[in-house]
Amino acid sequence: MQIISIRKGFTADHSSTSYEFLAVDTPLEQEARDAVSSLSSRAHPSRRRVDFTYNVDGYDIPGGWEPLLKDYFDVMYSESYDWWTLGIAFDISSKEQEEELVEYNFRGTEDLGVDIEIEDGRAIISIYACLDYSYLAEPNQDWSVFGNQDLDYESEDYLLTLLTAARKQIMNGNYDLFYAIWKVYGIEDYPLDKPDDYDKSDFVIKAFASILDCPF
Repeated sequence: MQIISIRKGFTADHSSTSYEFLAVDTPLEQEARDAVSSLSSRAHPSRRRVDFTYNVDGYDIPGGWEPLLKDYFDVMYSESYDWWTLGIAFDISSKEQEEELVEYNFRGTEDLGVDIEIEDGRAIISIYACLDYSYLAEPNQDWSVFGNQDLDYESEDYLLTLLTAARKQIMNGNYDLFYAIWKVYGIEDYPLDKPDDYDKSDFVIKAFASILDCPF
């Protein structure tokens, strides 16, 4: 696990659309960074991260954010007018895992929920949510939840690190995260069996559940 630094707070500009991307598994080589930076004159990717901000309605990442998760990055978050998209991507380990994952697609309250797509052996998980800012602010950022996760890379951004930890759990076949999201936004019966040990879920799942908020 490598900790680069600790961010001194969390802010979001509610009048713009912003993105933060992180490469967890493989740092970006120069060719990849050039390709990413070509998408915006204001994007200056490092070997691990890049951010995009658009202050005018109608402007966005050319081609959307999904191709960036498919080709270069592993987790991301986007905030636009208090609505959030959280992205997780990884290479599928087996056909069985692919079949398991697609069962967790759902949309609930205000069309919030989970979309899972598999393309060329790579899963792209889109989580549409509202987040509770009080849990994202620095005084409430509990970095100790990552202490026993054995993460290969830990960002200085709390939310990116939380997504990185959740990603590792999903990759290892622990899908409790999807149930935690359904508990907040689901409006129909849960389509799958409730995890028997959900109440004993580890600190990462509980931390993720704590940041989810309803829009009303």
